[in-house]
Amino acid sequence: MSNWDLMMPGMGLTAIGLAGVTVSYAGIAHTFIDGMHALTGLTMFVGLIFLAAGILDGGVSTSNRAKATTLVVLGISLSFAVAAFSFTTITTLPTFAGVMLIVTIPAIVIAYVAMKMPEYTKPISIIFILAVGAAISAYVGFGLYGPSPYLVPPPVPVEESSEKPATTAPVFAISILKGSATQGNPDYEPDEAHVPIGHIIEWTNNDDVSHTVTSSADAGETFNSNLFNAGEVYRLDTSTLAPGKYDYLCIVHPWMTASFILEEPKSAPEFPISILSGSATQGNPDYEPDFAQVPLGNTIVWTNNDDTMHTVTSTDGIFDSSVINAGEIYRLDTSTLAPGKYDYLCIVHPWMTATFELTEGQQGERLAEDATVTDPNSIPEDKMQSEEPAAEPESEIAAPEVSQPAESEVLTDQEPKPVEPSPQEDAVIVSIPLGTSMPGCEKENACFAPSEIRIGIGTTVTWTNDDTAAHTVTSGDVKAGPIGQFDSGLFMAGKSFSFTFETKGQYPYYCQVHPWMTGKVIVE
Repeated sequence: MSNWDLMMPGMGLTAIGLAGVTVSYAGIAHTFIDGMHALTGLTMFVGLIFLAAGILDGGVSTSNRAKATTLVVLGISLSFAVAAFSFTTITTLPTFAGVMLIVTIPAIVIAYVAMKMPEYTKPISIIFILAVGAAISAYVGFGLYGPSPYLVPPPVPVEESSEKPATTAPVFAISILKGSATQGNPDYEPDEAHVPIGHIIEWTNNDDVSHTVTSSADAGETFNSNLFNAGEVYRLDTSTLAPGKYDYLCIVHPWMTASFILEEPKSAPEFPISILSGSATQGNPDYEPDFAQVPLGNTIVWTNNDDTMHTVTSTDGIFDSSVINAGEIYRLDTSTLAPGKYDYLCIVHPWMTATFELTEGQQGERLAEDATVTDPNSIPEDKMQSEEPAAEPESEIAAPEVSQPAESEVLTDQEPKPVEPSPQEDAVIVSIPLGTSMPGCEKENACFAPSEIRIGIGTTVTWTNDDTAAHTVTSGDVKAGPIGQFDSGLFMAGKSFSFTFETKGQYPYYCQVHPWMTGKVIVE
């Protein structure tokens, strides 16, 4: 008969240990998970030792009591096994169960044979040992060298750098004042800060001892700088915080307290300036107002109400709108600029000049030059313009001398004589004469000099801008628009543009800024 004094605790400990191990390896138990593995595993193996000792001491019992106890143990084990397999979060649990079966089944069979048929114990043991060895060899072999080597770890992907690029958000500076470690002295400056959400708050430790910046309400849960030494800084990105008031203190010197209030960012007021219709004609009014006083922080909005392109370009290179087409606008945020006067012009029409002054006042004023404070919208008499521009002096509207052909070369139809190619010619220069940015040159075909040229294949044509305004040399015509064969883009006074013609044909071109300026290249 079996020794029940050993078998009962053995079976109980085995059942409890098996249940604990199964639950732990299934990922269901998350509290002290490593300790649970160790404890339940130890319990299970101690139970197996007691169980084996009881069986070996008196043999395998076939009594009803033994059968009932076995059913209870199996019921407990199977119940936990079903629960574990149903709710498992660990993919290796089936492997663990398989290993347990590989150990358990041979042990039970060998123990039974040893008790009932001892003469077959040795051969059956050899069979099981060889079978287990073959199974392990096959598992390892296929896992390492099979079609799907499941024992070979997959290549570890190279992780990209997790460093975030430096933020370009505005910085709100707060100073930790020198001597703030002494109770009663000023500590943070400002003591209460109003900060737009999205700004970076930067505390600089200007004291000679260490300090912290720690949220008061939750003892550093929201933000905590930890200790930072003299001369160091702590930055807090407010984009992750909600609007509201945040109190903070230095945990080293708890009498140092301050707060900041996060506010929704307010859109800056706009200050409109108009680019007037007809301003491309020299002498006409151009920017309105011509001189403006703008509160610092406002956004200046230029609207192009003319029918041609313009620019808003500071004379010292601080800002540049690039080309503003008719009907488009250009915005300038003045919060990044210093107070003072800023002169600007249109680089396409350099006679268009104006000025604005950034002030630290609350309200902007529009002042023409020489206007009095009592009449901020007045215009001095020397700037008064009639509804129709006054006639300009003849010397200003006459065609430039460089565009006039010699008197002996004037044709009866008043067309410039085309330039004939010569066998040795490999470069031709076409001038954009002075004054062509104003209408009138087209009447004599003098906007490009010469306006029509004949060249050979492979010849390079160079256009030189001898005017004071910017121009373009663009293939196509005003009606069809650019056709993409060549385009100089906007090039300034004194600059040049070259293009080599490799194919026969006629190539009309024009200036996109001053559409009355047209020319033609004939390649023969």
